[in-house]
Amino acid sequence: MDLTLQAPTRSERRKARTAGAILDAAERHFLQHGFEATKVDEIADEADVAVGSVYNHFTSKEGLYAALLEQTLDLFDVYMDEEPRREGTALEQLLDIAGRLARFGRERPGHLRLLLEAQPPSERLTKTLADHERRTAALIEAAVRRGEARPLDSRRAAAFLWSAWGGVLTLARRRDDRELRAVLEAGLRIVIGGVASDDGRRRDTAVRALLESAPAPASAGDPPREALRRAPVLGALRSELPELALWTVEVAAKPSPKSPTAVRRRLKQLAGATGTARESSPWAYRVLLRQLGLDPAEAQNATERLALRPDDHDQIASAGLPEDALVVATIETGVPLLAFDAAKLHGELALRRARPGEVLEGSVVIADERAPVAALFGETIAAVAPTAKTKRIALAAVQAKGVPDLSVEEALWTAIEIMREGS
Repeated sequence: MDLTLQAPTRSERRKARTAGAILDAAERHFLQHGFEATKVDEIADEADVAVGSVYNHFTSKEGLYAALLEQTLDLFDVYMDEEPRREGTALEQLLDIAGRLARFGRERPGHLRLLLEAQPPSERLTKTLADHERRTAALIEAAVRRGEARPLDSRRAAAFLWSAWGGVLTLARRRDDRELRAVLEAGLRIVIGGVASDDGRRRDTAVRALLESAPAPASAGDPPREALRRAPVLGALRSELPELALWTVEVAAKPSPKSPTAVRRRLKQLAGATGTARESSPWAYRVLLRQLGLDPAEAQNATERLALRPDDHDQIASAGLPEDALVVATIETGVPLLAFDAAKLHGELALRRARPGEVLEGSVVIADERAPVAALFGETIAAVAPTAKTKRIALAAVQAKGVPDLSVEEALWTAIEIMREGS
């Protein structure tokens, strides 16, 4: 028998691309509108295929929904099972599970709703949730035996915890990301505080740190806390480059042709400085571009050029806000940022492969629900750029493999703080 693996034919590659485009569009519509309100003809229109093509690939609307549910379960498994924690106390491992679930709900609220609202749930979904519930019960039982947890019925406690988490996380439907994040943080403390014994609280430093880290209540004069979130990476791009990520955040800020004195002074101090950006970041972004078949020398955006060539910032001149905020953040962290007028975007941003016939040139684009708004390390659509009339700015940061989460978060918060200073 000939077991030689054969490369896919042109027809098979075309079929895979079409199915991927349909799933990309379906993901948008099902997450945005729910199963009942989603229309197959609108999915086909966004995917630029005939309605019949949708049925040829997925048989029915239900079949398309089932395929999307399978994709979502793959994503859920990445969050819950990648590099699972095997060391530490049973309570610390329980905290790790709760933290992973909370992160999935915070960063992927639409996908979480898809899992929780699936009716009827698929066999794989039922088994996946049951497996996690059994693991949670085993950790509670181990913690009880060691005196780390209160004497609980581990099976019933685990069933309650997973049901409670599911109920809390569906609040993403009715609350903004900022409030959902606060609810999730409070929920972590409630879960661990309710399970841990008095002895477990005293001995376990991780548990004690969590329970003692409750934030002080915000006063009326405090500025609102923006919520950083990971935007979707759609279609084949997600499986081709699993470490690739897009972070987004919205901030109330007014563009200005002249930055405050402190910002211009900070920019001047950075000009000519060496060793400011993270050393690994330029290499990581250059590798990413080569993987995508792009030339690092052709980056068009100022911050993207700085991320690739951090030594070229000695001649940077102030250009007002938000431009100065993006440049300072990029020089200090090595992470390139883009800014858009949030009111001109249609739905959430996502990172995906460019589709035939789209305006922007480039293999990968940042797109809203209607069209691309920027090519990765390429052109940005002028119509969505912040102007003097802009009231809310949407920031976006692309994270390549090797760039730590902390650097991305630091870049976004740096830009936010500078823009607040100028408002």
